[in-house]
Amino acid sequence: MRKPLHIWITFLACLGLLLAAMAWVSWHTLALERTREEAARDADQQERVRLALWRLDFQASALMIRENARPPHDFRPFHSPEGLVNKTYGNVAKGEVLVPSPLLAELPEHVLLHFQMDSRGQVISPQVPQNGERALALAQFINADDLTRSEQRLSGLRELLAQPSSPIMPEPKVSSYLPSMRRSKETKPAPPVVFNSQILAEQASVARLAFSDEKPLEASDANLPRNGAWAVQQDQVVTQQLQLNSNENALRNRAVNAQNVEATKQQPMIKMKTGAGTLELAKTADKEMKAMLVPQPMKKAEERQAGASALAAAPAPAPAPGAQPAAALTKTPAAPSTLAPAAPADAAKDAVTVKSNMAATSSRPLQGVWLGHHLVMTREAVVDGVRMVQGVWLDWPALREAWLREITDLFPDARLEPAANASVGVRPMDDPQRFAALPVRLIAGVIKLPPLPFWTPLRKSLAIALACVLLAAAAVGMVLHGTVALSERRADFVSAVTHELRTPLTTFRLYSEMLADGMVTDETQRKTYLDTLTGEAGRLSHLVENVLAYARLERGSAKARAENVMIGELLDRVLPRLKQRADDCSMEVRVHATEADRKTQLHIDAAAVEQILFNLVDNACKYAAPRAAEPVIHVEADTSGKFAMLRVRDHGGGISRSERRRIFHPFHKSADQAAHSAPGVGLGLALCRRLATALGGAITLDASNKDGACFVLRLPK
Repeated sequence: MRKPLHIWITFLACLGLLLAAMAWVSWHTLALERTREEAARDADQQERVRLALWRLDFQASALMIRENARPPHDFRPFHSPEGLVNKTYGNVAKGEVLVPSPLLAELPEHVLLHFQMDSRGQVISPQVPQNGERALALAQFINADDLTRSEQRLSGLRELLAQPSSPIMPEPKVSSYLPSMRRSKETKPAPPVVFNSQILAEQASVARLAFSDEKPLEASDANLPRNGAWAVQQDQVVTQQLQLNSNENALRNRAVNAQNVEATKQQPMIKMKTGAGTLELAKTADKEMKAMLVPQPMKKAEERQAGASALAAAPAPAPAPGAQPAAALTKTPAAPSTLAPAAPADAAKDAVTVKSNMAATSSRPLQGVWLGHHLVMTREAVVDGVRMVQGVWLDWPALREAWLREITDLFPDARLEPAANASVGVRPMDDPQRFAALPVRLIAGVIKLPPLPFWTPLRKSLAIALACVLLAAAAVGMVLHGTVALSERRADFVSAVTHELRTPLTTFRLYSEMLADGMVTDETQRKTYLDTLTGEAGRLSHLVENVLAYARLERGSAKARAENVMIGELLDRVLPRLKQRADDCSMEVRVHATEADRKTQLHIDAAAVEQILFNLVDNACKYAAPRAAEPVIHVEADTSGKFAMLRVRDHGGGISRSERRRIFHPFHKSADQAAHSAPGVGLGLALCRRLATALGGAITLDASNKDGACFVLRLPK
């Protein structure tokens, strides 16, 4: 198996498939990680938007709640309350007392002006009193500078309302308020001009130019919701409730009149009774009135309408002598003292009266609307039976800055932009960034999130997995390389040993047969043959000794026998063997060592050192002798340094640069080299290196020596 290409091709193909699968899995895993990170960032963005909108809606709702809580009469500089009494317990007529509006003295934060507009388009403000109210306000409630500023704002508001609606903001639908026109296919009629005052009235749920002070007010128009079906249902409920209240009031009035007549007849008897008798008479009259007021069918109505039953079941105390009847206080004509139900005409009249009283002063919730670049909150209000449009002109730049400060930690570059006005009866389009209270949109802007680290946990895991795969592949490659190399060395060893054993065995067989058959009769020739057989036997013995020694070192079963020996004694012990090997190839061994070097003592295995020196001299004899410029092998000792060094140097052709890295490899000599070079199996230098390492030293090739080869054995002192 000299060139196991198929093994390496198979290994590389399997490794390529494994790396391709690993790359595919890694790519998809990283793609999933990027998707997950993008989803997490998007979720964080949405969570930030929700939190920011919650904060902003909280601020806007607080503003809306504050302004919605203001009663309709606060939008006048002064108003005349009803139901006032003086210190003599007399009623104060409406209009005799004026109460200043809370908006007159103090302007709320982020509000430019409060105003109200009547059906003729006239705009007034509680912050800008007129005529006599102006003098009163300047004298007691406001200063001239504030009044001047409010007048300027009112003037600007009037100009704003008189302007056509700005094209920047989407216009509400106007088709329901304009007569239908037949459009031709060739020409398109110009869109109608819509003024800001009309936009304001529409957002307040008041039809454009469709309300008038002279138009009679109906209670159902006062607080009519935008849902028509719900409005019809609520109107029916209110009508039924008012009808029930009217019937009960009529029954109660009749019962009170009957009781007054009976009390007048028994007036002398009542004066004679005192204390408990009077109380007993009152209780008796109370029971009689309850019996007359609450017939059986009305009890069921009482269970359904708790408020109406309480009113019907409330006892009416007997009036004092000479007191005015209750029927006169309620401005209801007295009815006969019968328990018959009231006429339908009377009930309808009472219902209209009650509904008109309920609708005298009321208001709807405020709605946000954009008039160009100005934010206004508007609502429909009924003040003393007159329909009005009331509004709050907001300071949008200041309000925007205040709101943006609330979300600076979430969106430093956020913006607030106007959103489309909602049309009457039409829900605004779903916009996840639109305020719930006002037509304002949040533009979050760009959020500079910190970049993701390169070494995320997933990437670390993939890198570790890839490193493990590469290490496993490297380990398999090393094992495979070692197996292939071992197989090659085994083949080289078998080839070399076979060649090395064939020559001496052939010599042994030939010479031994000749000597056994008596073919060699000359004693000198016989001695030559015997010397040849002895040399070949030593050669085989040296070969087998090297192989066995290397096998012991490979298995780790070699036992070191360290002893204290001086370098001089060591050289004297191995020198005869070295000279004998050198004499076989006509070489000379010279030892160079000073007296100090010879007396240097080492604690080593002397047999191992002798075998190293013999292998080095044997290599010099085999490779340097044929081309040696001088047939001398030098053995030099040097103990001047930290280590004791023994050099074996020859004068042969040296070792080429390409062979220097492989000369210490075991079985380096191939069969071809063994057939065309000196005998040997390529274990000598490999064995020398293993023995030197076992002694705690090292053996190297001195590349600085240009005259032949020089090996240096370094031993610890």
